[in-house]
Amino acid sequence: MRIYLLDGDRESLARTARMLGGYPDVELIGSSYEPEAALSEARGLEPDALFIETRLGCISGLAASERLLRELPDLRVVYVTASREYAVEAFEQRAFDYLLKPLTLERLERTILRLRRSCGSIVHTRQERLDKVE
Repeated sequence: MRIYLLDGDRESLARTARMLGGYPDVELIGSSYEPEAALSEARGLEPDALFIETRLGCISGLAASERLLRELPDLRVVYVTASREYAVEAFEQRAFDYLLKPLTLERLERTILRLRRSCGSIVHTRQERLDKVE
């Protein structure tokens, strides 16, 4: 499962990356604390999931993920934030999950299990399309 991280707080970004590193089936394909650079990079990398903070400074995490979802409709957006404030809006926008900081291994584990189930069917579908092309 391919994951991209976007968080304006470098410490938080590093902590989430370390936690995700404990899962052998998780490939951290990129991370950034700069929203515009991250959006461009994530677009090209096409991750299965985006872990994103709601407060990024110049753009909100909700606006950033909305832009990516237009181009990557299968993207699963997981908000990792210290604020409960945007939870309802996030789920109205198709959030896959909403995790509160400080992130715990127990809570992350539940999200990873759900992502595994969700990504498995998408990966299979992509493979089927590749098989048809050959």
